[in-house]
Amino acid sequence: MGSRKPSPKDYYAVLGVSPESDSAEIKKAYRALVQKYHPDRLRGTEESTNASERMIEINEAFAVLGDVKRRAELNRDLAAEKAPPAPAGPSVQDWEIPLSPVQERGAAPAKRNVAVDQSVAREFLDKVKAQLLSEGGAIKFKEEDEPSWRWSVQGKTWGGNYWVGVRSLSLLNPNTAREMIGQLQALIDKRRSGWKNNFFVFIFAFETLQEGETVLKMLRAFAGREENSTSKNLVNIVVLDLNKRRSVLCGKKSGDLNCLAILHALGVS
Repeated sequence: MGSRKPSPKDYYAVLGVSPESDSAEIKKAYRALVQKYHPDRLRGTEESTNASERMIEINEAFAVLGDVKRRAELNRDLAAEKAPPAPAGPSVQDWEIPLSPVQERGAAPAKRNVAVDQSVAREFLDKVKAQLLSEGGAIKFKEEDEPSWRWSVQGKTWGGNYWVGVRSLSLLNPNTAREMIGQLQALIDKRRSGWKNNFFVFIFAFETLQEGETVLKMLRAFAGREENSTSKNLVNIVVLDLNKRRSVLCGKKSGDLNCLAILHALGVS
């Protein structure tokens, strides 16, 4: 592994000029500093030692800023240093559900059929339900009959209460999200256990999204509430685009092994 390139020195600050200064302004600032810190002028004073070091720095700065190519290189290095870091890979808040094999790098994207994509996504969600019912392990899921939900299952262990449901939406926008949040809170209050740890996974499968950033902000705020983001009561909302086969998780990822198994069934590692 190569060593990290050292941070560039801000020679503009050394000469007391701005990056927008022209060559005349830089030369004027340089001459003023040379006159102020020249060792011959300060010989025999307490400032003489520091003056020598300061002059070395001043000359170095002028050598760079007085050269067009070296100044351009410095500007690039300073801009790169101040630029925000590149976004990291998917976090516990955002990841994609792999509904189809990963496309080979460099391959041209295949033209998609929306109806087929939606059918594939719905089939995937139904397979998730079947997997939870048959392979739920210690949870022992049972199918629930929750009005307006495509499907929902609930399971319990000695210390945990788990509820997973899918809601199909033709349109997801801020108004829909606001309405759904109210329904989620009512459902949580109804299904929550008083003494067990509660885990809720709500999947919103939509066909059309409007004002997506606002929608995600609202859902993340709900899942991130103090009462919805503890080991005692944890809420995850998976927002699934049926057309693009992408998903975003809203809420804190649990360390509970059974809850992780549920997310794994959704293709989330």
